Amino acid sequence: MPDVTINLWTLILGAAAGLAGVVGSRYGHKLVMGAVSGAVAAVVLTFARGYF
Repeated sequence: MPDVTINLWTLILGAAAGLAGVVGSRYGHKLVMGAVSGAVAAVVLTFARGYF
């Protein structure tokens, strides 16, 4: 039976990007600002991963 592994960093990145998207969607055009905020959070956390 194959082992199933869960990458914890992927879960953290997804949760943070989703939260940033929700918070960012409160300003301006909701869909665009939510997508931009989530993408920026994902990029920042991806770069920050190298420091942890």
